[in-house]
Amino acid sequence: MADTERRGIPADGCREDIAGPTVIAYTTEDDDHRLVREAAVGHAREHGCVLILYAADAAGFMSEPMPNAIDAEGAEDRFGDRLGLADLEYLGRSSIAGQVAEGRAAGARVAAWLPKGHGMQALADYAGSVGAHLVFVPTELGPYDQAMPASGFEVREVDARAG
Repeated sequence: MADTERRGIPADGCREDIAGPTVIAYTTEDDDHRLVREAAVGHAREHGCVLILYAADAAGFMSEPMPNAIDAEGAEDRFGDRLGLADLEYLGRSSIAGQVAEGRAAGARVAAWLPKGHGMQALADYAGSVGAHLVFVPTELGPYDQAMPASGFEVREVDARAG
């Protein structure tokens, strides 16, 4: 097996197709916001969008969730701005990979992102950078009007405590 295959890249060097109109869902590795994710999966499936699960708790205080330039030359080219299943497994994020797989099993095109920053501004910045048109967030973390100023995308709050 080639070294690239061990790292989740097929032997032909092609990454999975996770491009297209984008929506984002706030999630955490412990899946405390399952209802937010499920609402976003439904929207993505119905509208043919790519859903990016934004793993808000991925950034640690002592380490970054992704390889940095010192650790891994070419990491930016390798991972891009959204992560597929192989990427997540390679990075040791099996709980987020499981959420991606669950969304795909429900019929949506799903990827994920492991942000370096914390907070709603980091989420808003990422959403703007990938051209997301809709961001699903848990109601209990609001209000969002100041944290996510008019950025060219809609914010849809979901009561993650319901159900």
